[in-house]
Amino acid sequence: MKHPLGIIGPLFFFLSVLCGCDLGDALKPEPLLDASVNGTSVTYALTQSFSLELDLNADAGYQWFYSASDTTVIHVDGTEYRPKSGNWNQVGGLTVETFHFRATKPGRCSISLYERRGWLPNVAPIDSVRFGVVVIQ
Repeated sequence: MKHPLGIIGPLFFFLSVLCGCDLGDALKPEPLLDASVNGTSVTYALTQSFSLELDLNADAGYQWFYSASDTTVIHVDGTEYRPKSGNWNQVGGLTVETFHFRATKPGRCSISLYERRGWLPNVAPIDSVRFGVVVIQ
């Protein structure tokens, strides 16, 4: 007897052919940036998603604060955290914060991120990342 879930693969293939869709693009992981994007410019197609991973000194009370010059061009879909070591029980370890962005309108936008303690707004950030985004149709 065949497993009932064994038909899902062929079913998706059939539906993609029927719709004229290319599932290959849907299965591609979104581009992942890191701090090396600082000072550069990246280009994405309209509606494309991309992510940015930055090390964070969360155990010392730091947070990444971000701003975008044009929030109609780029939308922040959310952020998530994970321990850099892979172990949440490690004391004093770095955290990785991942920002998820989506290109929402053709145009140009600059994104600025600053790592600082939120309760000390007059103290200079310990790190910053700035980069440009060009969204094409």
